[in-house]
Formats: sequence, structure tokens, C-alpha cells
Amino acid sequence: MESARAGFQKIVAEILRRSPAEDAAGIAWEIACGPTVAEKTEVVEFRAGLLRVRVPDEAWRVNLAAFVPRYLELLNTMLREQVEKIEFVSPQKTPQRKGAA
Repeated sequence: MESARAGFQKIVAEILRRSPAEDAAGIAWEIACGPTVAEKTEVVEFRAGLLRVRVPDEAWRVNLAAFVPRYLELLNTMLREQVEKIEFVSPQKTPQRKGAA
């Protein structure tokens, strides 16, 4: 089973390394955190090594903080640009995306 997982990760990493950094970060986040967390969170920005992820509320922010070391490890095996820090932001603190009204 481990060799199948390693093969899958290698394929995913190759695909993501060819994608634009922000798109790749969003896809890699969903893989790294799993479907339950991915359903409740959203990557809002990836720039200069900082990944900003919108979370539903403060409780989610606090709980996910404990997983940051594992998330960084997984993300950095998949992405071309390294993630140095993950910042969880609540909806009211989320920066507006470019072009958003």
C-alpha cells in the first residue's frame, strides 16, 4: 500500500508543479487536509511562501493550528513553491480577492 501512495503522491506532485502556484496550492491543500476539512475551508491566497486559508470560525482556526507541521510537510512534497507558513483566517478577516466587489 505504501508504494501505491508514494506513486500517487509523485503523480500529483508532477501535475501540481506544472500548474500556476495559487491553483496548485488550492488543490494541494484539499489533498493535504482531507475531504472533511477541505469542505469547510478555502485557500484564499498563496504568495511569498504564505498560504492563507479561510476557516468557518475561531474554533476551526485554533483546532487546525495543531496540524500545521503535518500540513506543511505534505504541501511541500507536492508544490514547486515552498509553503513556509499557513495562516488561518476567519471570514470577517479574509482579504478580498482581486476583482471582488
